[in-house]
Amino acid sequence: MLAFRLGGLAAMVLLAGCSTPIVHRATPPATASPAPSITPAPSATPSSTPTTVALTAGSVHPESITFISPDVGWVLGISGCGDSSCLRLARTADAGRAWTWVTSTGLSALSTVTQWRVRFADSENGWISGPLLFATHDAGSTWTRVAFPGEGSSGASVDALETAGGRVYAEIAEGTEPNTDGPVVLFESPTNRDSWQPVSGVTTGTAGYAGEISVAQGVFWATLHSAVVTAEGNTQSSTLYRSLNGVTWRTEPQPCQSGWGATVAAATSARVFIVCSGGGAAGSQEKMAYVSHNDGASYQLVADPPLGGDFEAVAASPTGISVAAASGATYIYASFDGGAAWTTAYGIGDGGLGLSDLGFTTATQGVVIHGQTNDPQSLQLLMTRDGGHQWETVAVNPT
Repeated sequence: MLAFRLGGLAAMVLLAGCSTPIVHRATPPATASPAPSITPAPSATPSSTPTTVALTAGSVHPESITFISPDVGWVLGISGCGDSSCLRLARTADAGRAWTWVTSTGLSALSTVTQWRVRFADSENGWISGPLLFATHDAGSTWTRVAFPGEGSSGASVDALETAGGRVYAEIAEGTEPNTDGPVVLFESPTNRDSWQPVSGVTTGTAGYAGEISVAQGVFWATLHSAVVTAEGNTQSSTLYRSLNGVTWRTEPQPCQSGWGATVAAATSARVFIVCSGGGAAGSQEKMAYVSHNDGASYQLVADPPLGGDFEAVAASPTGISVAAASGATYIYASFDGGAAWTTAYGIGDGGLGLSDLGFTTATQGVVIHGQTNDPQSLQLLMTRDGGHQWETVAVNPT
């Protein structure tokens, strides 16, 4: 996968493509194990308000998107089911131009208010993650609930999940520390079976928050945000991790100043971008961007992304970098010269509905979800086919 969305073997070959010391756990996390099978459940000239479409049985309002190749992908979204709404899965084999339903037993039992994410590694193996974790090994026909530490507690969740090279990785927030989501631990499993194990040393320790996972050309990056909890508030620090093979992980230096969050986006196996987000006010947030051309050994400061909007996500390709931000409005800022200059590739005055699942499948094809699950009619899939210069709404009306 290039930045976030391309899983499985394609992640290793297509481009061959919303940080401090390690804090070790006092005791190792419990091993996640499978639970019984359940019966689950911009346009170039964007308009000033999101597209509003009634919830019908013939369309999907996507809340998550994943591709395993430039052509083959899935959306998970909200659709009309009789007099109510439900989650449904649809598949494309032509890069989002046409969609077909995936018959998935039990998805309607999952809450449509909760934010879920879908990822596939290949045509058979995929995951739906959020407060719970589900896996399929039969192309989405059946989904099995996978247990993880802390599952069921108010703070437990799977906050980042990505896959490449026959492995799947998830940042599990156990949520037992009352002031944060911590401990947060990176877990991994083979894609073709549910055999989850914690990755040694990749954890926030007792208190902290999840970050993100980014993969390009077989090199894996992840961030976690440990926290020091005080009566005055939580002080966070970001730790950056890298793996050349998905098996052995180590900490890497990251350039963000103390108190700023670090977010990673891999462009190639050697080039990686870090966006640092700091204090904000009045609908804006300071953002600083750095690039490394030598596997993260050193970083060069580039131009700051625009102040407008609170930082949400960053994604990179070999030809560009895109930053999502939202506050009173929603934006995608893009740079096509390595961060020397930024332009607003997408902007919409939507009250700050925001963006998620931002990523690139190839150097030219990218995806993002606009909207929120608490306003399902706002949800829409945007795609770029020119490397992030323009984003257009893609209707998902499966047959």
